[in-house]
Amino acid sequence: AVHLMRAVQQNVKQPVDWIGIGGDQMQKLGLSSNVPMSELSVIGILDAISSYNSLLQIAKAQVEHIIEFRPKAIFTVDTKQFSIKFASLLRKEMDNVGWHAPIIQLVAPTVWAWGAWRAKKFEKLFDVILCLFPFEPPYFNSKKTNAVFVGHPEAHKALEKNGQTPSFKRINRVGVIGLMPGSRKKEIEFNLSDILHSAELFLRRFPKCQFILPTTPNLEKLINDQIKNSQLPIQVVSGKGAFKNSLSKMSAAICVSGTATLQLSLRGIPAVTCYKMNSLNFFLMQLLFKQKDPILPNILLQKEVYPCYLQSAQTPYNLSSSLIDIYSNISFHQKKMQHNANKLIQLLISEEGDFVTSVGNHLTKNDLI
Repeated sequence: AVHLMRAVQQNVKQPVDWIGIGGDQMQKLGLSSNVPMSELSVIGILDAISSYNSLLQIAKAQVEHIIEFRPKAIFTVDTKQFSIKFASLLRKEMDNVGWHAPIIQLVAPTVWAWGAWRAKKFEKLFDVILCLFPFEPPYFNSKKTNAVFVGHPEAHKALEKNGQTPSFKRINRVGVIGLMPGSRKKEIEFNLSDILHSAELFLRRFPKCQFILPTTPNLEKLINDQIKNSQLPIQVVSGKGAFKNSLSKMSAAICVSGTATLQLSLRGIPAVTCYKMNSLNFFLMQLLFKQKDPILPNILLQKEVYPCYLQSAQTPYNLSSSLIDIYSNISFHQKKMQHNANKLIQLLISEEGDFVTSVGNHLTKNDLI
């Protein structure tokens, strides 16, 4: 969302007024947000159901706000189910008052993972869908919505860090293991304990290793409370630049499923991945999810880039054993990951340039801002 805001601001001559919902980084760029971003953070079908009424009230309030201020464009970012409900309510209200503005979704629904039927809802409600992956636009009917690949911001970050071509210098990161238990409270509660125990088992084999755990300021206390009795040589870092700086130090990592797995892979860092959630949520996911596992690099490259341990398979023994196998031959695994990173970068970069430029070009070409 921050990159999206920059894309708009770079292509609009006059100052931009932003209203809506967003986190600290968006607010620093001028967003006036009266709802904590954490209120939109739900995990799994059960959470979505239990939070339905509160999310509905948030959506209705945002619709009223938009109808009052009549903005040039409306952007929804990720949060697919909330975005669908919000866009549906907004379209009805725009029809009622006889005023319309384009509704633009950034991050397409994962129709390739959950079923193509999801595309129809988005085609009906959104004028434009900005896709992060190149294979996503064909899932949508071009006569109903304009779905376009704009590249992935993380690929541009990786390319920028490693030079103007997607090739890597030889990496010699040794001694620091990243622990990445998630960016949501429930992810921490379900996953951090197993990750810490696996790190303890790993440390018995490699006692000179250190650990680093990047997080956000709002989760730092929760994490520190869980690790306070641990004897691990672990550094918890948060705040501006903490995540990026920690990536540059890691030789390998244990990471829960999510965008962080893509960020690791784009920087050529070997890792073990995992995820545990509410048992009923996991059962429902197994029924509906179309891919072998939810790990983005594995899905994008159609091979096992990272070993993945889900639910009952996520045990300290399994995680530590897999990490020991990687670290015992770390040079080989780093070289293999460099090759995978090159392929991912090439796959996820738009022909129009970096993410901000690509998004800005598309919005201005179509007179959306």
